[in-house]
Amino acid sequence: MRNLMLAAAIGLIGLTGSAAVATAETRQATTYVCLDPGGASRGAICDRTLNTSADDFCRCPGNTDKVKVEVCNPGERPPAQSHAYEIAMHRASSDGSLIGDSFGDQRMCVADTVNGRSVH
Repeated sequence: MRNLMLAAAIGLIGLTGSAAVATAETRQATTYVCLDPGGASRGAICDRTLNTSADDFCRCPGNTDKVKVEVCNPGERPPAQSHAYEIAMHRASSDGSLIGDSFGDQRMCVADTVNGRSVH
């Protein structure tokens, strides 16, 4: 019985170790932002208890639109926030997405975050 418990414990450690590696290697490529009519980004309202899929547990408040956007690559910075950038985001988001759009020579993306903190 003791050997069976030891084998089960070792198997569990192996499983969690491989799951942690898989999670660390997978990076979210896209996310959503909430843009107001002027193009300024506003905070989303999120409730994981209502989660039916990864994209559905956040909603945009009031008069804002939920817009899909790419997450910046490691080491890449999003364009600096400015009134001109907000106007460009508003215009580019008319199709519900900022994917493939750019501002000057930078692509429109958002910083990669973990628990609200920038990864950079």
